[in-house]
Amino acid sequence: MRFAVFIITVNLLSKLSSAREVHITRSRHHRDSISYSPSTTFMPLLETNPCLVHYCMKGRECVLTSEGEATCVCQRHCGTHRRLVCGSDGHIYPNHCELHRAACLTETAITIEHGVHCIKHGKGWAPTLEGVKQYFREPTPTPDYLITETSTSVDTAFTLRDINRNRDVGMQIKNRTSVDATTRTDENVKENEVGTGLNHYKRKHSHDQSKCSMEAYEIMKDNLLLYNHARLMSQNNHSKDYLVSIMFSHYDQNNNGILEKSELEKINSVERLDSLSGNGCSLSSMMEYDDTNHDGRLNVNEFYTAFSKLYSVSVVSLDKALETNNLSVKVNDNVEIKCDVTGSPVPPIVWRRNRLDLSTLNEEEVRVFSDGSLYLTRIQLQHAGNYTCHAQRNKDVVQTHILTVHTVPEVHVMPKIQSKRPGEDAVMYCHVAGEPFPKVEWLKNDETLHLDSPHKYQIVGNGTALKIKNIDFADTGAYMCQAANSGGLTRDISSLVVQEQPTPTAPDEERRFFAFHDWGVSVYSPSNCRIHHQIQSTDIIPGTQEYVCGDKGISCSWGRAINVANRYIYATQPNRDRVIIISKIQMVVVDIVPTDKYPVELFYVPYFDQVWVLNWRSTNDTGIKTVQVIRDAGQKRKHHTVHPEPIDGQFDLVKGLFIPSPDQELSHYSFKYGYVTHTNQRGLYKLDLENLRYTRSVDLTPYNCVPAQIQFSSLYGYVIMQCLEPITNRPSGQLALDYLTDAVIGTKSTLPGIPFISPDSRKLVTLDRTTGGATLIVQEITKSGLTFSFDVKTTLNISDITFYPSQTTHSYDIYATASDKEDILFLNLLTGKVEIITGVGKARSSKLSKWGNPNRPIESSGLFGQYMVTPASEALFVINGQSMTVNCEIGAVRHPSSVVWTTTKIH
Repeated sequence: MRFAVFIITVNLLSKLSSAREVHITRSRHHRDSISYSPSTTFMPLLETNPCLVHYCMKGRECVLTSEGEATCVCQRHCGTHRRLVCGSDGHIYPNHCELHRAACLTETAITIEHGVHCIKHGKGWAPTLEGVKQYFREPTPTPDYLITETSTSVDTAFTLRDINRNRDVGMQIKNRTSVDATTRTDENVKENEVGTGLNHYKRKHSHDQSKCSMEAYEIMKDNLLLYNHARLMSQNNHSKDYLVSIMFSHYDQNNNGILEKSELEKINSVERLDSLSGNGCSLSSMMEYDDTNHDGRLNVNEFYTAFSKLYSVSVVSLDKALETNNLSVKVNDNVEIKCDVTGSPVPPIVWRRNRLDLSTLNEEEVRVFSDGSLYLTRIQLQHAGNYTCHAQRNKDVVQTHILTVHTVPEVHVMPKIQSKRPGEDAVMYCHVAGEPFPKVEWLKNDETLHLDSPHKYQIVGNGTALKIKNIDFADTGAYMCQAANSGGLTRDISSLVVQEQPTPTAPDEERRFFAFHDWGVSVYSPSNCRIHHQIQSTDIIPGTQEYVCGDKGISCSWGRAINVANRYIYATQPNRDRVIIISKIQMVVVDIVPTDKYPVELFYVPYFDQVWVLNWRSTNDTGIKTVQVIRDAGQKRKHHTVHPEPIDGQFDLVKGLFIPSPDQELSHYSFKYGYVTHTNQRGLYKLDLENLRYTRSVDLTPYNCVPAQIQFSSLYGYVIMQCLEPITNRPSGQLALDYLTDAVIGTKSTLPGIPFISPDSRKLVTLDRTTGGATLIVQEITKSGLTFSFDVKTTLNISDITFYPSQTTHSYDIYATASDKEDILFLNLLTGKVEIITGVGKARSSKLSKWGNPNRPIESSGLFGQYMVTPASEALFVINGQSMTVNCEIGAVRHPSSVVWTTTKIH
């Protein structure tokens, strides 16, 4: 209808003044859209027909109301051009116009789906298209009439010459049959009277003349392909497989996945397909030649096979019961996965994960073999997920393999042994990790506890603690925390001894923290806040002539400090271009490692025993940076740095370095890679940590994402990043990658903020700082992605957060400090409950916070750790996380900047 308006308009305008000005725009994607920029000469015409300049969306057309105003209504008619399209609603439409018209009529959003999924698996023809089969009822659908130009399909290259050639061959067969008939007629005339012999022969051999020969049948199929390609696909460059799929779907009138003889006969009659081949062949002849199982019907495999000899159409099939295959494996297992997509001939198989062809992944642990199988070795948690396979030339028959990776449960109890008097209460703690999350039970001496006696036993949460009330001598025994899942069963024992005179038992481990401040490094015990050792800034480093920080009057300047193998403390001194190494046992500086200018950030990789150093190259977090590596970081030896492989021959192109945290549970199931970003570049470089080289790049340009912060989940292999726009640094949301393939698996453009992942990889907390405070957005990490749980808005300007072991679950909660108030916020990540701890001292000025450190950091002491430490302006506050109270205040500490916890096992 809109095309008709176009013709009329041009004719009218052609009669007007030569000073006319007409601009007509027709894009490929909006062929029905026409826009005009008329001069004032045409205003009277526009006033007569306002629809000339009134734009309507696809599927709509402009009409005039009773008041003469232009308005858009659903298009009343579409052209009869044929170009089958699949709709996102699962229906098939004869062309784009009908799809958009249906979207308007049903008031739903229907988009175009590429491929033949809806043709094979969809709902059939759209019910809104009345009499849709009229598009397949040409009055004279002869090949000469329908095929008027060479097809644009490179794959099939059907032409008018092809079908004329096939028709000529068919005529030769027909003429040869006529000659044979004439010869036989002459013989009958000799045997009988003139005139009677020919009639007798026709009656006798009428069946033979109408029989479809194999040669004629093959020509008919050839012409059938040419005919259907010309009418259904002349404007598309699809494969032959796609054409055969459309034909099967079109012939399957009742949409039952089987072609019956009655269906073929009906199509043959309605579309007058006899003209494609004379000599007795019709569409129903397929039953005679290609019904290989002789059941009187054609399935899709038989239909594909019928055309495979002509144009090498691949015959691809997959048993419906095998469309989804579930596999379960354990960490470090090897597994071979076979693809059940078959064909004749056997097709090459393509394996994909998140749309990426796995043969291009270049991973030792992921290999695609020539026989079409996928082989995964040394499987890790990040290998879990979906893998799909399909024939190389047919992407529509797809098998999905869902791989679930299990771990053996990890169980830790505390205390290992305790001695109590009769009548006292005893408490034992248990922490469990594993995938899937295990079932937790408490046992005594290998027997299940009688929990029907609440006055005796109390289980806290889902087994995080066992409380035994009013104990007596009979309660002496080995109490076992047991965890079981599909990966196995694990126990850990906490022993209880009940006696009149309890034997003093030392704690299982001793925790201390190293505090870095202007005057050096101090080591404290959190329970009594007693100082154990002091490293003065003016101390001479043993074996050297260098000071720890400098001569008298020179303050220390610290970048970052980390625990390495629970043996050393590494700390950067940006102003002195070095990293110092402190022995946890000796509590002295044992090594100095020179670096590039201004070393600031440190990352420890336990799996390779490496410390990675990010050097700022300036006093601010701006400009280009360099990366260096300290190998054998936990070993007793002289250490030095090396550079990783440069990018484009340069070492100083780096903006950010992101490496998985060693504090993640299950992280011993290794992380092999980190990422590097470049200034204002929307993308990442993947870094092979073991070989110190870059493996590939990840383009994030479509998402307008310059990664600012990145967190890694050891569970399910998610990489969560905070995105900023280039140049402006405005937030552009949150983005999730698949760690194995680097494919983007999810985006949330409306979720700004810094991501934090809990040590058990089951919670993602995003800190969004705003002008009026902050918002904490909590999401759950699941195998299917991120699920929103809740968010908490607070007026506190949050400076830093730390995860603290939950007292009721085997997961974690968080504590957050305020940058300008003497408050600490507690947030229960299961219930969303919020509490505030007050009176924790005034934070130091933000102007005194250097090298990107928060002005009010907070550090938890880890699993079974009861305490946290947060530096204030001139003091250190030790917080009891279980009671949510201030345990003690350590004064006379000038400008503490960071804290590192250490643990010493006591045997």
